Amino acid sequence: MKHMVSALAALLLLAACRETVNTRLDIDQPFSLFGMMNPKSDTHAVRLFEIKSNIALVRPEPLDAIVSTTNLDTGVRTIWEDSVVTLEDGDYRHVFWAVFEANGGETYRLEVLRSDGATTAAVTTVPHPVVLEPLEPDTLRPAEALMPLLIRGSPPALPRIDVEYILVGFSEGGSNPIFKPLLFNYVGEPSPVPDGFLLEVDLIRDYNEIYRAFNEDNSVTTDIIDLRQINVTVHVGDQSWVSPIGVFDPDYLVEPGSFSNVENGFGYFGSGFTESVTFRPPLALIRRAGFYVLGESGAES
Repeated sequence: MKHMVSALAALLLLAACRETVNTRLDIDQPFSLFGMMNPKSDTHAVRLFEIKSNIALVRPEPLDAIVSTTNLDTGVRTIWEDSVVTLEDGDYRHVFWAVFEANGGETYRLEVLRSDGATTAAVTTVPHPVVLEPLEPDTLRPAEALMPLLIRGSPPALPRIDVEYILVGFSEGGSNPIFKPLLFNYVGEPSPVPDGFLLEVDLIRDYNEIYRAFNEDNSVTTDIIDLRQINVTVHVGDQSWVSPIGVFDPDYLVEPGSFSNVENGFGYFGSGFTESVTFRPPLALIRRAGFYVLGESGAES
């Protein structure tokens, strides 16, 4: 359990923590927080700042705060425990955590209570699971190489979609194979369909960027760009995960006043999870996009 909490704390600190948080509003709220609940995990965490004269000054001593969540469907209340994380520069962060299962469709209210009665709160409804299903592409459509992927379900929000190409190139002269993964952002591209959302991975568009990246890398030739597989990771969020800048950028959203679903405080507390799938498109689609296709013997097929 200790290792799990440490991992969660590290994720929260890495994804949404700066050495200094510059507020853009008058500070008259008791707390700032950032965290989420994951229905695919039994442990949840939230990073908590106590607001006084400066939100960035954090002490290792216990905070004047009781953190709890209440399942609004069942009435079950859970008290979260504090853990103090020391950063490399000697600064501290308070990460509260709790162990319980949060199922899709359940609504939770997080409350942070100070001894004088001041309360910071947020409400989140956990999104239901989704299934990622690669579909059979139309390989006969001229001048196109679209690989369809069905996001089956009803995700309230899709704040991030990563499409990673696992590629193999060769060094100049063709002697040494070089693995080169490249990541593309497909946020905002899925379109609604009766069973969920349809994402079409555009192999031709992405190949142009891949070729440019290979061409700019002096250690690899553009003669052979072999597509081994595609990894798609879809981030599913609750109904509040709608960023004012169009993408969920923690470095921007952690700043007080930029985006928040918190009552009497700053920050964000929500729920969500990631779902991933790995596949290789049909060879006809790979060829049309411009990739080099290797046969089992190593010769071009």
